[in-house]
Amino acid sequence: MIFSTKHMVWFSLLSAVFLAACKTTPSPEASPALLTQMDEGAKDALTLAVSKAVGSNVTLAPDSFMKKSSVTIEPASVNKRDGRIIDGRTLERPSHVDLIMMGNDCYVVNRETGEKVSVQGVGCKPLIQDL
Repeated sequence: MIFSTKHMVWFSLLSAVFLAACKTTPSPEASPALLTQMDEGAKDALTLAVSKAVGSNVTLAPDSFMKKSSVTIEPASVNKRDGRIIDGRTLERPSHVDLIMMGNDCYVVNRETGEKVSVQGVGCKPLIQDL
């Protein structure tokens, strides 16, 4: 099969369009991060973001993400009416959440599901790991 010049021009033009469409701008690389400070506003924003990432309400420790870039969220225990834990066992697995930076923005990421939630109103810095 022989292609005419007209077909070759169209083929070249379409190829250029497809190649240009495939080119994307690189997204900033994600890196582990730590909070720069933990005040009430930061704690509220972080609690909201982590709760959204794991899909349930959480309570964070006052030093969460200050020394380590990850936290483990234990499942809530089931209590009897008198406050005692039922059977002392839970079948739910804990969730692991990481604090990351992408560019200048902070995110929490649920390690198991990949759910990534932006954390507004907090300062974070890249985690510098010793080799």
